[in-house]
Amino acid sequence: MHRLVWTMAVAFCLLGPAGCAGGPEAQDDPDREAPPAAGQQPPVRKIGPHLYRVGDVVINSKERTVRCPGRVNMEAGGPIELLACLPRGKVHESVFTLDVEPVDLQVALLLLHMQAGRNPSVEYPEDSPELSKPPGDEALIFVEWREPSRDDDEHDGAELLRVRAEEFLYNVQAERAMTETTWVFLGSRLLDGAFGADLDGSLITTYHDPLAILELVLPTVNDDVYYFVNEERCPPVGTPVKLIIRAPQKREETEGEREHQ
Repeated sequence: MHRLVWTMAVAFCLLGPAGCAGGPEAQDDPDREAPPAAGQQPPVRKIGPHLYRVGDVVINSKERTVRCPGRVNMEAGGPIELLACLPRGKVHESVFTLDVEPVDLQVALLLLHMQAGRNPSVEYPEDSPELSKPPGDEALIFVEWREPSRDDDEHDGAELLRVRAEEFLYNVQAERAMTETTWVFLGSRLLDGAFGADLDGSLITTYHDPLAILELVLPTVNDDVYYFVNEERCPPVGTPVKLIIRAPQKREETEGEREHQ
């Protein structure tokens, strides 16, 4: 609980009262780091040019990406309700597990200016308070791993592969891989004094979970009958992976590009 409060407090200091209005390089001093508490490592640390670490999550502010270490959890079967969960989460229905603290992942996305909100594809009840929220920002998700050649199991001889996350999911209704899409930043929340995504360990979902951090943006998110693991794409269980979340470009950058067109 102490780590949760401290990390969120540091993120608030970096981001400002708006909650998502800043980032590691949004201040006048791009090398500014969060001050550590006595006897602690700073929750947000600069580790290189444009690179920041929040726990085991690495932010690249230039590429606007967040990298999370994990591994393949299922190489076949289903139904699937999650792209990724914690190792102690719903592992019977998740393609990957990630070795991160949920609050670190959320803080990393906030530091890239991402705005949390509702999922525009979810069929909320008419009286749901979620309907009063704007849609959350949407990101792309990629999976990166090394696939050894037949003659060399060492990393030096392995091919580095990077593909869209949707390729790992097979739509059994449509009989094809999941349609390429984006993933909306819901933003988990405190619930009875705990961080919501910590409760069940659900991080990135394909079936609506209001406590998840990111979620699929397709109408199929309203039911759990659509997806199984895509056996033709998925490497063996236990294969180390990096899940890479690419945030949208900053709004001011997009406007600046338009001015030069």
